[in-house]
Amino acid sequence: MKITIGGLPGSGTSTVARQLARQLKLQHIDAGDIWDEMAAAHNTDVTGLNLLGESDPSIDKELDEKMLEYARTKDNIILEGRLVGWLSHKDSLDNFKIWFDCPLDVRVQRVKKREGENLAEIKADTIKRENSEAKRYKEYYDIDIKDLSIYDLVVDSSIKTPPEIVGFVLQKLDQ
Repeated sequence: MKITIGGLPGSGTSTVARQLARQLKLQHIDAGDIWDEMAAAHNTDVTGLNLLGESDPSIDKELDEKMLEYARTKDNIILEGRLVGWLSHKDSLDNFKIWFDCPLDVRVQRVKKREGENLAEIKADTIKRENSEAKRYKEYYDIDIKDLSIYDLVVDSSIKTPPEIVGFVLQKLDQ
């Protein structure tokens, strides 16, 4: 079984992916963890790496190739990342692709709760990051991140708790 889970920052992908992986006894690979490691290797933070990625396509492509390689070669895995569903689709891989949809204000509140920063700063940083990523996805891969048509399941993660989402996903996987 191969599952991809994507969503914008604060949509709940990490929480649900970890819980789902535990319940299904699957390995969980998080593109965000790899991105954090890459940022540290470049002596910057996530925002800085996003800005670097705008002028250096190899930054994004390094992460995306790693995730795509996992998608191609590993079984019994949950791959979590914004593009992994799209990359799997473009590579004609048979993965169950899930997207978590959640309004910006809900996502920003979640990030604030997790990181404890200033709400206005979090919102501005989130918008800046999402715009940077959307621009790069379009330019590098001709992917419109807002096009959800390739997903097997789109979940509104603003109205369900993580355990409810896990239960919902498990029901859909059983169908």
